[in-house]
Amino acid sequence: MSPAIILGVVLASLYALVFYVIVGHGWLRLIGYWLIGVAGFFVGHALASLIGLRLFDIGELHAVEGTLVSWLSCVGVYVWRRN
Repeated sequence: MSPAIILGVVLASLYALVFYVIVGHGWLRLIGYWLIGVAGFFVGHALASLIGLRLFDIGELHAVEGTLVSWLSCVGVYVWRRN
């Protein structure tokens, strides 16, 4: 595995854990937030690669774009589940 993928999974896992600590609500939601956070991170990374956006890259990883989409996806799922 490339270091960019490992770093992306680690960052997305940390974001999902922090989001879970903020909103809580059971262990199964932690797994859900982790899946959504990792998927959102790599969707953001892929979109930034396709568009050619380079805000703050760490090697090949589009960290800012991945972070934004990861957090937005976790918040979106949280708001969607509350309704």
